[in-house]
Amino acid sequence: MGRFDQYLDLYLSEAQEHLGTLNRGLLELESGGGGEALDAAFRAAHTIKGMAAMMGHEAVAAVAHRLEDRLDHIRAGRVEVDPTLIDELLAGADELARGIDAAVAAGAVEEEAAGASSPAAAPGGDARPTEIPVPPDGADRAVRVVLAENCPLKAARAHIVCRSAVGVARLVGIWPGEFDEAFDGELWLFTAPGADPERLEAAIRAGGEVAVVEILDAEEVAARAAAEAPGEAEADASAEGGAASGTAAAPADGLDDRQAAWGGLTRTGARHVRVARRQLIDLADGMGDLAILARQLEQAAADAASPTLKAVVETIGRRVRELQDTVLGMRMVPAGAVFDRLPRVVRDTARSLGKEVDFRLEGRDIELDREILEELVDALVHILRNAIDHGLEDRRGRLAAGKPPRGQLVLRVIRERSSILIEVEDDGRGVDRAKVLNRARALGLTVPDSPEELSDEDVLRLLSQPGFSTADQVSSVSGRGVGMDVVVTRIRALGGGVSLRTIDGRGATFMLRMPITLALVQALRVRVGAEDYAVPITHVTEALDLEQERVVRKGGREYVRRRGRQLPIVRLRKVLAAPTPGKETAAIVTELGDRRAALVVDSLVGREQIIVKSFDAAVGTLKIFSGAALLSDGRPALVLDPISVI
Repeated sequence: MGRFDQYLDLYLSEAQEHLGTLNRGLLELESGGGGEALDAAFRAAHTIKGMAAMMGHEAVAAVAHRLEDRLDHIRAGRVEVDPTLIDELLAGADELARGIDAAVAAGAVEEEAAGASSPAAAPGGDARPTEIPVPPDGADRAVRVVLAENCPLKAARAHIVCRSAVGVARLVGIWPGEFDEAFDGELWLFTAPGADPERLEAAIRAGGEVAVVEILDAEEVAARAAAEAPGEAEADASAEGGAASGTAAAPADGLDDRQAAWGGLTRTGARHVRVARRQLIDLADGMGDLAILARQLEQAAADAASPTLKAVVETIGRRVRELQDTVLGMRMVPAGAVFDRLPRVVRDTARSLGKEVDFRLEGRDIELDREILEELVDALVHILRNAIDHGLEDRRGRLAAGKPPRGQLVLRVIRERSSILIEVEDDGRGVDRAKVLNRARALGLTVPDSPEELSDEDVLRLLSQPGFSTADQVSSVSGRGVGMDVVVTRIRALGGGVSLRTIDGRGATFMLRMPITLALVQALRVRVGAEDYAVPITHVTEALDLEQERVVRKGGREYVRRRGRQLPIVRLRKVLAAPTPGKETAAIVTELGDRRAALVVDSLVGREQIIVKSFDAAVGTLKIFSGAALLSDGRPALVLDPISVI
C-alpha cells in the first residue's frame, strides 16, 4: 500500500467543495428546485466518486456511487422527491463526508496511485528523478496530452498518465518538470525511438480523463518552435545544451523562450492556486509588520537632508502598501464560500423540531476575511437554531397567528463603509420579554419591574448572561444556558458587536457588525492621561470637539446633544482610572444598534492602520480590551473595545 501524500490536502479541499455543492443541490431539490439542482448534485457525487477512486479510497467511491445511482433514479423519474428521500440522500452525503475524512486521516492510497509519485518511472520499476532532463536530440516523438477540462486533481491524473505511458515506451523527457497545484492539465511526453504510436496512445488514454492525445515527430515540434520564435537561436542552443547536460525542466508555472526551442508550446498559467491557510495568515501578518516598519522609516526620513533617501523611502512605503493590499485581497472570500453550509443546519434543526422553515441567504457574494467567516459560523449556527426553536412557531401556531404556515428565516450580509453587517431575521413570535424577566429574577439579576420596561438592549444583555436560558426543558437544540454569552464574547473578540431588535408577535433580528478583515484594522488613536489607545472605527460614527459642545446633567448622568439626540457621556479617564492629570478635549461617538454614547478622551492623536494581536491579559485587567497593537511610531498600545465600555 503506497501513499499519495502530496495530493491529500488538495483532494480533501476539492472534495469539501463538491460536498458543499451536493448538499446545496439536495436542499434546493427539496425546496422545489428543478433540473439544475438535480444536475449539480449528480455532478458533485460523480466527481467525488472519480476523485476517490483515483486516490484509492474505494469505500468512499462506493458511497458516492450509491448516491449517484439514487440521483439518477430521480432523473429517470423512477422515484419521487419527498422529505424522506432527501433525508436518505443527505444521510448519504454525511456518510460520504465522514468517509473522506477517515480516508484522508488514514492516508489510504492504492499502490498504483503511489507508484505515480514520480512523473516517469522507468520500465522494470527503476525510479526516475521527479524532474527529468529533456534532451531534444534524444527524443524521437513528442506526445501532447490534454486532460479533460473538468478532470479533478489534474496533477495526480498527470502522474497516472505518465506511469501508463512508461509501460509501453521509454520516456526521455516530460514537460512540465513537476505537476504542482498550478498545473493546468496539458503535458508533453518525449519518447525514445522504437515506441509504437497506437499502443502509446491507448496506454495514455487508459490513464483516464484524457481529452486529447497528439503524437508528433520531435523534429517537427522543434521546427515549429523555431518558426514561432525567430531570433532566439542563442537562447535555444543554451536550452538544448543545458537539457543535454542534465539540467532539470523549468517549473510548471510557465514556459520561457529556452523551453520553446524544444517544446513548441505556449501555455497559459492556472488562474488559481491553493495556498495553505496558515501560510496566508503568516504572509498577511508579515506584510502588516512590514507596513508598520515602512511608516516608521518614512517618519525617520522626513527630516533627512538627502532628497534621494526621501524618494527611495517613499517608494518603499508605496510599494509595501500596494503589496499589503494585494495580500489582504487574497484573504477575502465571498460569504457564500463559508455560509453555504448553514442551509443544511437550518433544514436539519427544523426537521428535528417538526417545523417548516424557508431559509434565504442574501449577500453571499460580498467578500470579507475568511478568518472572520470561519469564526462566525458557530455563532451563526447558535443564533439560527435559537430562532427556529424559540422564535418561529409551528404550523398550527403560525396559522392561529394569521401567518403563512412556513416560517421565514433570512441571513443577510450587507457591506457598510468599513464594516460588514450580518443580520439574522425571523418572522416568529419575537423574544418573550415576560419569560426573560422571570428567568432573570430567578437568577437574582437586577431587572425592571415590568416586561414593557425592558429595552431591546436590556433583553440582549440578559440573554447574554452565563447560564441564562428561557427554554422550558433541555433539548438537543437548546436549554442548557450555554450559547449567547459565548456568541457575544466571541464576536467582540473579533472586533465586532451584537445588537437585537425584537417585536412582539412579528419576529426578531440579531445584528452583527464586523470588521471586513482581521489582518488590518482602521483605528482612531486616542490619548487618555499618559497612554495612547487604539479604537477600531467599526463602531465609531464621528468625533467631537468637546470644548465646542454643551454638556448637560440629567438624573445624575451627563449627556451631550447631537443630531437631535441626547447621547450619554462615558469618561474614559474615569473608566481607566488614569493616574496622571489631564484635560478632556474630545469625544468619539460610538454606536451599536440603538445604543449610542460619547466616549470622552483627553485628545485625538489621529487615524492609522493597526494589526490587532491577541494577548493574555494580566489578572485584574479591565475586560474592555480586545487585543494589543504596534502603533506607527513603534509604541505598543491596547486596543479598546468601545462597545464593552457603553
